[in-house]
Amino acid sequence: MLALVAGQLGTILEPFWRFLYTLQTAPALGSLWAVLTTPFDPIRSLPAAWPDALPALIIVGLYWYRWWTPGLGSGLFTFLVFTSFQLLIGLLGLRLPTPPLFLAPLPFGLPIDLLAALMNATITYGLCYVFITVHRYSWPSMTIAILPMPLLFQVFIYGIIGAPLLIARLLPDSEWPLRIGLILTLILLGWCVAIISTGLARLRR
Repeated sequence: MLALVAGQLGTILEPFWRFLYTLQTAPALGSLWAVLTTPFDPIRSLPAAWPDALPALIIVGLYWYRWWTPGLGSGLFTFLVFTSFQLLIGLLGLRLPTPPLFLAPLPFGLPIDLLAALMNATITYGLCYVFITVHRYSWPSMTIAILPMPLLFQVFIYGIIGAPLLIARLLPDSEWPLRIGLILTLILLGWCVAIISTGLARLRR
């Protein structure tokens, strides 16, 4: 329940991310302020709250009953499962379109659904690591550790990892910058997944 509440809180910046990922030119301060002051609608955000946190909780449950063991190989396989899950629920329309989906079209013919799934799966993967790390903490410590995590991971993935693509879209000649931005974003995503996988491998020791 705590993780799902955290997932709900993680949707607070959803209007900002949607605004940021639909930009084609530098925004006016008035437009940015209007987005930041948009009232938060918890009911409308419910479909966006569970897809990132719930798969991570399932892995924690499997870990608890020793049906899943953290490690480099199992971690990378789990990331692939998370990516497939994000692709599936996107195709079935079980969640609202996530911000990366507004980046279409992408260079090199990369499907925008795949990039969105990779970014969202990385968020879930990071949450999985955090949940496993803190699952033996006391409730107050667990609450402090878990509640801000979905929001922080969104800031990291959408705001920092996705920054090369976002900046490239604002440049006048966007063909080559977009290609470079996509490559940088994919490299940063791979780096992030490698760090989380290494952390999971250390939990096995």
